[in-house]
Amino acid sequence: MRSRFLGLSKIKALSKELASKIAAGEVVERPLSIVKELLENSIDAGASAVTVEIKRGGKEYIRVTDNGRGIEKDQLELAFQRYATSKISTEEDLLNIHSLGFRGEALASVAAVSKTELISKPASEIIGSKIVFEGGEKTLLSDAACEDGTTIIVRDLFYNIPVRKKFLKPDNTESSLIADYLQKMALAYPDIKLRFINNGTILFSTLGKGSLFDVIISLYSPQMARSLVEVSYSQPGMRVYGYVSGSEFSKPNKRGQIFFVNGRWIRSRVLDSAIDEAYHDKLFDGRYPAAYLFLELEPSSIDVNVHPNKTEIKFYDEALIKDFTVLAVRKALLSTEAAPDIADLVDKGSRNVDKTVQKVLNYPQNESINHNIFLSIDGEEELFKSLREEQQSIEIPMIKVSEELKKELGRERRFLFSGLQAIAQLFTTYILAKDEKNIYIIDQHAAHERIMYEKLLSKFNGDETASQILIAPILIHTTAAQTAAFEQWGSLLSSIGFVIEGFGTNEFLIKEIPASLKLQEAEIFVNSVLESDVDNPESFQEKRDAIISASCKAAVKGGDKLAEEEIKSLFEELDRCENPFSCPHGRPSFLRFSESEIEHFFKRK
Repeated sequence: MRSRFLGLSKIKALSKELASKIAAGEVVERPLSIVKELLENSIDAGASAVTVEIKRGGKEYIRVTDNGRGIEKDQLELAFQRYATSKISTEEDLLNIHSLGFRGEALASVAAVSKTELISKPASEIIGSKIVFEGGEKTLLSDAACEDGTTIIVRDLFYNIPVRKKFLKPDNTESSLIADYLQKMALAYPDIKLRFINNGTILFSTLGKGSLFDVIISLYSPQMARSLVEVSYSQPGMRVYGYVSGSEFSKPNKRGQIFFVNGRWIRSRVLDSAIDEAYHDKLFDGRYPAAYLFLELEPSSIDVNVHPNKTEIKFYDEALIKDFTVLAVRKALLSTEAAPDIADLVDKGSRNVDKTVQKVLNYPQNESINHNIFLSIDGEEELFKSLREEQQSIEIPMIKVSEELKKELGRERRFLFSGLQAIAQLFTTYILAKDEKNIYIIDQHAAHERIMYEKLLSKFNGDETASQILIAPILIHTTAAQTAAFEQWGSLLSSIGFVIEGFGTNEFLIKEIPASLKLQEAEIFVNSVLESDVDNPESFQEKRDAIISASCKAAVKGGDKLAEEEIKSLFEELDRCENPFSCPHGRPSFLRFSESEIEHFFKRK
């Protein structure tokens, strides 16, 4: 695994053979390129405090000061030589990179297009040194009084290449790009005190106390903090940690998804895809979670020598990394902390939440009530309208959950519905339950829809093969059009455990049904499939949509009165679900009211 403080060797010029293997290119595209390269050098030098200052978007002035190891005077000139570095020396090193920088061309590229000044002092030296370049030509090398560490000042970027200068964006745009990058790096290195000064104003300054959570809420969205769920998972040679948002929080774009690999901020379609898969049944179409994830991998398992900007890397086993990340995030999203709270709806401006909570909590109870008897509470159902909105059609990719994933999820300590005490059925639609510190409102239809969907999807994916033979087959009647389409809907039903045979003209017998379904559920499901439009028997998307639609129709409805044993069975089956927190459409299956939130609503706090 990567260690931030590296005992790097002296700076030396690379051989022509090794230099030719480096993915070289223009390092300096804009001020951000300079800030990125210099900050990486500071981190590699073991700095615990770094200050970045810019003026006019970095076009006029960039200063990066750190308290790292520093550079000896006899190494200063060599540091500005192209392909001179202390971070690699052999081809084997190139395949096992531990540092952020390694190409040995950053300082040379910066000095070639600006007026550059470097002042540095190792802790072992009495006095520091200073070197100055203009347009790539050294103009000064002398002693200098300075603190331990290194300061690099870059002035008048592209002063000698006016054509390049014209392509730079306005000052505020360039400043914004730098600020965004520095915020990301502050996430990866919460133990470094990082200060950013723009045109004389301190835009942010982190404490360097090592708390990733504190950096997230201070530099990004404090309002989002309530929804963050911690991710922490490891396997031999791999570790992922960080935070992701729960299903109650989402954004219209992926700008809230930030990834690091071995301390390096990267863009990755592999990790993008992993997040999409982890949330495939949790968010509506067009909505995306926040994710701040940090992977630590063996350096030999990745290739960072892909592009000069080093924001693109190659995973040698992309499928392994994707599955590992999906597993880590899914485990986090099934934890007790990921359960949705009513406060999240309040933050989103739900107008009736206060009234709803008070109505539920003011329901008269006393110590003599037997809580094993389930009562139906009639009332103003519109107060729960926000929990029962009609769902629009959404796109959810077909996902096959591996046996390994199921075993890992089963081993994880997770929220259990069977540990709740059911109190009442509200409006014959919601189940009111409690534990020691919380009250829960479970949407019986959304919960049962999730149960049905996972049972049927498991059959569809081939994870479960058991079917039950019916003593008395079910006779179903079909229209001529449905009979003609038997190949389509029959294929879907057989893939999930039904055995159906023709019986007569426009008639079929169901002889076997999935072992996981009750007889009535199976019959409703078949009728729902017949009513759906499954035109293409080879389309996973079409079949998946049919399963979702049919499971919705076969599930317990709002308005169905449930007996005590039925509610108990519902809770037990939810415990067996991979994702009991939402229906297949992404709508929450329950809400949680904590004791402190209840006290807040009653203005006791």
